[in-house]
Amino acid sequence: MKLTAILVAGLLCVGAGAATAQDAQAEKTIIANERGATEAFAKGDLAAFKALVAGEGWAVDSVMGRVPVADLLKDFAGITKEVKITSWDIADSKVVWLDPSTAVHSYKWTGKGTDHGKPVVSPVWASTVWTKKGGKWMAQFHQESPGPASEAKH
Repeated sequence: MKLTAILVAGLLCVGAGAATAQDAQAEKTIIANERGATEAFAKGDLAAFKALVAGEGWAVDSVMGRVPVADLLKDFAGITKEVKITSWDIADSKVVWLDPSTAVHSYKWTGKGTDHGKPVVSPVWASTVWTKKGGKWMAQFHQESPGPASEAKH
């Protein structure tokens, strides 16, 4: 297991080194798109969400597990009706380039609201794989992990 982690870390470093010369504007676009997708989800705006998130993508979190985005889109209204986000923010953004048209955006999400009547988990560390297709950055894969208990707001 330890050897696998070292190999994966090494491969990520090699891949990131090959693509470190990305332009800052692309990173700003990716972060703005992340905010746009988050806002669209919080508002239940399916059209805005679909404009930024690839329908063939996947997501992983502690509530739904692993789910195809296509399934999320089918029940978007029902899901967003049960999740009421009253405030949120994204901080500590880091963008790692895999190649000129693929980047991973990792960040810390904090927010307030409810999910099926229970408080939303905050903070959450998240990452999204963004790919540029047809001149547009689209989210292909998203994952969320609850932050350490020491980061939780009381």
